[in-house]
Amino acid sequence: MDDAITKIVDFVEGRIEAKEFEQIVYSDPGIEKALGDDPTLEPGWYVGIGTFYFIIQQDFSTPGGILNVQGALEQFLERKKVLFKPSKVHSKFYDLLLSAQPRWLRVPDEWLKKHVLIDAQDRQKKELRDWIRKRLLELFRYRVKPPRWIQSPNWPINDNVPLVFLGQMNISGYFHDEATAYLFHDPKSGICETVIQVY
Repeated sequence: MDDAITKIVDFVEGRIEAKEFEQIVYSDPGIEKALGDDPTLEPGWYVGIGTFYFIIQQDFSTPGGILNVQGALEQFLERKKVLFKPSKVHSKFYDLLLSAQPRWLRVPDEWLKKHVLIDAQDRQKKELRDWIRKRLLELFRYRVKPPRWIQSPNWPINDNVPLVFLGQMNISGYFHDEATAYLFHDPKSGICETVIQVY
């Protein structure tokens, strides 16, 4: 097996850590060459013009970015008919992060990494999930009840601090569609911010 393909398989199967693989991607020209040899990649696939260009746009330091890289490389190996057994480590960790968040909250990966996971110490599995959930409930505060989003959660964060949710108002008649206004307050600046969702 080609050396570059071996490295790709090693990452997908979990023998190479994400940070190490990122360094390999940028330092080994064989990776770009191997990923460029992909004649069965069809227009319209989610990797765009090519797997190499897709993975260098991903953030290897966030759980979602790592999962995107692994998924793109798995599809590449399948198109090349290379046998592999994918590691579930990244998908399990990403699922844990999602399950730790209440249904009314979806925190950006980068913010979660910098402002929550940095303090997680050696917590693992259920202990980590429960700790993340408790920490998020401390950080994302609301006056009476959490928001009932009509689309994906969109909680504003200013200067890396989540605003406080004050309440919501149905404004459907104003927009001719189902619509809701969500009011948030920034205790630091005293400014209120409104998020409007139309469905």
